[in-house]
Amino acid sequence: MNKKYALDNLNLNNIKAQIKKADNVLFFLDYDGTLAPFQPDPLSAFALPEIETNLKELEKKEAYYLSLVSGRKLAELKKMIDLKRSNFAGSHGLEIELFFSEGVIYPYQTNEIDVLSKKNYQKSKEKYLAKAGVRLEDKGFGFALHFESEQKQLKAEKDLKALFKNTAYQVLAGRKIVEIRPAGWDKGQAVKYISNQINKKLGIDNTLQIYIGDDSTDEDVFRVIENGITIYVKNEDDLSTEAEYYLYDPEDTAELLVEIAGEN
Repeated sequence: MNKKYALDNLNLNNIKAQIKKADNVLFFLDYDGTLAPFQPDPLSAFALPEIETNLKELEKKEAYYLSLVSGRKLAELKKMIDLKRSNFAGSHGLEIELFFSEGVIYPYQTNEIDVLSKKNYQKSKEKYLAKAGVRLEDKGFGFALHFESEQKQLKAEKDLKALFKNTAYQVLAGRKIVEIRPAGWDKGQAVKYISNQINKKLGIDNTLQIYIGDDSTDEDVFRVIENGITIYVKNEDDLSTEAEYYLYDPEDTAELLVEIAGEN
């Protein structure tokens, strides 16, 4: 992967220099594989303690606005990490909670689900509920399939993409996970929405966007951030990425956050 390792001294100094030039930093982070190592049981995949500590330090800095953007359901995401002055975007941004607003926001909703799309959705849900080697997570407006093996995931991904082609649903794939959800919204759209709300409601300018993520779904964010800092967490895969920098794993994320939180 021909990208720059974020913790190399030269690259780290460049990142810090960009941050120092900004009056305000809009800091977006994925959760699983970025802040928390992967676990067989997603409910036991807690953020590394040093990561949570340093995010709490960043929350105290007036110039920082933190947002977690995850494929997890919003309520579940908020249980995984204890942050008070941060924004949370669950289900790839289909449900958002802003620290300066009341209630949950659903920035993208559509009632225009055609009969064929609904039929395919229900048929797929029933099929995978009864299938061995896969766990179905019902998210209400969509569902996620968690696979025991990548081989099973790839087969299901191929079948589902063919089934839902040109329908009101989209198929998103990650590490041993395939998700069926309404088409037309993704993490990139969610980051743009949150950024606009922060700028509009809080009246700030000269902002720098930072995004750290590890999955193919995070590529939607890397593509929309301009003149910001994009960092891909590699984990064990060597995927091509639109991000400028990379880290190896959540332990690297922790080290980077130590460096950033320690800056004045």
